[in-house]
Amino acid sequence: MTKSKKQILSIICMALVFAVMIPFSAFAGELKDGAYLIGRKTSYVNPDTGKTEDGGTNIALGESMCSSIIDDQMLVEKSNGKTYVTIGVGLMSNVENVKIKVQDKNGKYRDAKITKTGSCKRDGDTCNHYRFEVDSEDKKISPVLFVTPMGRDVQFFIIPDVKSAKAGTGNFVSEMVKEKSKETTAPAETTTETTTEQATETTVLETTTEVVAETEETKSNSKIPFIIGGVVAVVVIGAGVGYFCFYKKKKGKEKIDEN
Repeated sequence: MTKSKKQILSIICMALVFAVMIPFSAFAGELKDGAYLIGRKTSYVNPDTGKTEDGGTNIALGESMCSSIIDDQMLVEKSNGKTYVTIGVGLMSNVENVKIKVQDKNGKYRDAKITKTGSCKRDGDTCNHYRFEVDSEDKKISPVLFVTPMGRDVQFFIIPDVKSAKAGTGNFVSEMVKEKSKETTAPAETTTETTTEQATETTVLETTTEVVAETEETKSNSKIPFIIGGVVAVVVIGAGVGYFCFYKKKKGKEKIDEN
């Protein structure tokens, strides 16, 4: 194989790798405005120091407790440059005085103002949902809970898994969706009188429509990078095949001319 042919093959291989990487690189960066469900990891010790913040020494017990007490998914809402997170705190029959600390851009922690947005039943106990503002969806969160059977505060850490983000709200109450619903269901001055039952049905229908529309839009947008990558790959492969066909045809013609 000649040197020029090897160079052409190297260029084609590099182009194919680039085409395959396009869909994956398109998802890098922060989430856009919307509501997302993301996974999480938990750690009893501070991930940055490797030490506990509450003085606890039974690391295995602490790891098990913080993993089971926090819901597997968190709600992340982004709107107008602000980011909010909602977490589920379970085993509330054994927990009092919930406090949340959030990490800033410098890695330091501050107390967050929390709002209870709802609750549900999980593992035979109550799971309360708490909403608070964060600097960014990828920053660590540190709950501080007074555990009644232990008689003291327990502090641990939540590490958001932003890469797992999927559009939706799950069983959490979304403040962002609620605000949109209020705007769309506000009656005009000329509207005739509506019963409470009809108004409720309208609110639920419009809210559901908005969530579905946002989800469909997200799905549609997520397909674009893969389509682009596919087109680039097809073009590159076609160019490579065309080159080899032309190369072989040219060589064949040269042999005929020599004869």
